[in-house]
Order: sequence, then structure tokens, then C-alpha cells
Amino acid sequence: MNGHNQAVEIIPNKLYWISDRAPPKNQAKSYYFCIDNDLVYQPFCTDFGPLNIAMTYKFCTELERLAKNPSYANYKIYHYTSLIPGKRANAAYLIGAFQILILGKTAEEAWQPFISLPPFADFRDAGYGGCTYKCTILHCLQGLEHGVKLGWFNVRTFNVHDYEFYEKVENGDWNWIIPGKMLALACPNPNPTDSEGFRVWTPEDYAPLFRRLGITAVVRLNNKTYESDRFTRLGIRHYDLYFADGSVPNDELIDEFLRIAEREPGGVAVHCKAGLGRTGTLIGIYAMKHYKFPAAPFIGWIRLCRPGSVLGPQQQFLCDKEKEYFTMGDEYRAQNQIADGISNLEINEQLQMSPEERYISEYGDHGQGDRLVNAKKSNQSTPNSPVQVKESAIQRSPNRTTSLDPKFPGKKTKFVTSQAEKVIPRSNTPTQVRSPVKNPKQ
Repeated sequence: MNGHNQAVEIIPNKLYWISDRAPPKNQAKSYYFCIDNDLVYQPFCTDFGPLNIAMTYKFCTELERLAKNPSYANYKIYHYTSLIPGKRANAAYLIGAFQILILGKTAEEAWQPFISLPPFADFRDAGYGGCTYKCTILHCLQGLEHGVKLGWFNVRTFNVHDYEFYEKVENGDWNWIIPGKMLALACPNPNPTDSEGFRVWTPEDYAPLFRRLGITAVVRLNNKTYESDRFTRLGIRHYDLYFADGSVPNDELIDEFLRIAEREPGGVAVHCKAGLGRTGTLIGIYAMKHYKFPAAPFIGWIRLCRPGSVLGPQQQFLCDKEKEYFTMGDEYRAQNQIADGISNLEINEQLQMSPEERYISEYGDHGQGDRLVNAKKSNQSTPNSPVQVKESAIQRSPNRTTSLDPKFPGKKTKFVTSQAEKVIPRSNTPTQVRSPVKNPKQ
């Protein structure tokens, strides 16, 4: 047996993970399933993952139900994936997430059985240029574990309906990164439709939503595209902290952002053009200072929450700033007599910026935000849009890679995407708005 088709034991004598060139053949008392074509990442360019937090939730909760199903009590369950590098990496991330969220393992414990396998592809950013930064599967698992420890995600209370509704462009294109404190969104539009007739949100659409979510301020990082008083006259404070698209912020801008966030009594909604690069970078600084969230796991975490976040030189920039803002956070908590109950993760060394990335870090990447926005619009008009996924991923069929042994007389087990397809309101201002993950104490 070669390294690729070696089965990884997840639960002794019960649950296994395997990657191979072809679907496994039927074996007695064995159940194979594959989600490669059912939970699909929506790329901005050549990025391929990780799969977002909603897909993570669906996989973990459905696999938990399958593992506990009495009809399969005497069966070994195999999560099968192909050898396609992106599919293989996402499948390994999912089974790792299952171990963290359902089995209670640490990220390192979840990843240990995979270390001896042939190398996995590292996730890359959503940019159009080269990418020297390595976002590993372990980073994503560490980010998920840290998010759980901080109370930012709870698999038992996560609202997949709200997540999949509001992450769509026509429904606001926003996500909590630090629930109750930091919300990332695309730039509000001055008009209810864009130049292509696509439904988008205006400040007047966001303001009542923000009040219900406890958002008290908006921070704009891109060029002025709407008048700030469209928020302020509706009771939402507004701040401008511009820096070039694709670049990294200077120390003065970071300090001002932190001052704003620290004095705001409620949450802060942060946006640039697409709400990914500049937005994710500043939220990352805040997370490092106030939660000791290491840079590499944070990049993994924010991409689970809001795929495509933190691009190009911004990735290495966060790693370079990690120790500085850990120290600043310690000093802030000491000065303000705030208990420091946050545990450190190992600080990981990263590669250096390439000359191209160093140039972009200073001068920016003109048009990056527009490219990202257009890519997301294009993705969400395709059948791979999460709300449109309806087909079962864990399904009994002798002609599919998701098949169960056709001799088994049990009932079909469906991979339920969510209730979103049935009950999502098409209004842009639903009567009930809930934070998609548990709010921490601030």
C-alpha cells in the first residue's frame, strides 16, 4: 500500500480517511462517502480553500449523525477524497475540523496522523500574483481551535442559515470575524444596484441591521464612494482611515484604528472595497493585541469566516507584527487591569516577502478590490453557490463515489446543506438578525 491510499484512522475501528486515484471498491461492512463535488470552494483566482465555516459545520454535524446512526453501528465509515491537490487538502481540513469540533481534540492531535502521508498543498491567497506565504492546513485547524476557545464559534449554536444568507452580495456581503466586536463587509454602495444591475446594499440598508447587531461605528479604509453622513444621521459613527488597495497600513493608521475600536462601546464594521485585504489586516492586528491570536492561525480563521481575506504582503506583514502586538496587548491589559486568561499558541516563522510583495506592500495593487468584488459576484451566480447546493453528499448509490455497499439494506443518508434553501427570506432586512456565532465578553 503506497502513502496516498493509506487509510488514516480517526476513530478506532469506526472512522477512516483515505485519498486515492479511484473510488474504493465495495467491501463488506464498509461505508464510503465523498464530498469533493458537494462542498465546493468558490475561488477568486487560483485559490482553492479552505472551505468556509458553514461548510465545515455541515460536514462535521452530518458526519457526527452518520457515525451515531444505529443502522451503521457495525460499519466502518471511510471519508474518501481524490488525489487532486485542492480537493485532498480541503478533505483533510474537514476531517481535522471534525476531530476538533466533535471529538474535542487539539489541532496538533487532529493533524498528527496526517504528518506521515505525502505532503499536502498549502492554501494560497486570493490575489492574482505570486504567493510566497504558506497557509497550511494546520494553521487553519489552529485558527478554528483558537476561535472555539475564545467563544467565537460553537458547533452546537452556529446559525448556518444566517451565515449563508448574509455572506451573499445581494444580502449585504458581511461576516463576523470577532463576534460582537469586529464585522467585515464589502464597501456599501451609493445606489441600491451597481453598474451591472446587481442588487447591493446602501448605508441605509446597513444602518438598521447594524443597530440590531450592536454595531456602533463603521471604519472605511478605501476611497470615498458614499457620504459618511448616510451612516451618522442614522446613529452610526463613521471614520475614514484610507490606505492603498493591497498595501499594508503604517503604524500611525494602526494606532488610530485601535483607538477607535477600543473606545467604541459596541461592535465595529470595517470595510475596504471588497472587505477582504485591508479589512482583514486591521482586524488581525486587533485580534493579536486583544486576544493573542497568532498571525498564521488568524489568517486561517478569517478565511474560514470570510474566504479570500488577507492578501499578498498583508499575510507576512501580520506575521512580522505578531510579537509587537502581543506585547502591546499585555501592556494594555496590565494598564487597564484586565485579566489575561488567554493562552498562547506557538508562534510560527514564515517566509519573507518577495520583491513584488514588498513593492505592493508600500504602493498597493491598483484594482485588486474591484477584481475581488467581481469574482465574488460571478461565483455567487453559479450552481456552486452555497445556498443552491441541494444534492446529497453522503448518499447510497452503486454508481457514485459516495456509494454505500449496495448490498446494505439501510436507508439513504442525506448530507443536509441547511434549512436555508427552504426558509431564507428574500427580504434584505429580515425581522430577526442573529450573530452567526456566539458573542464573547468584550
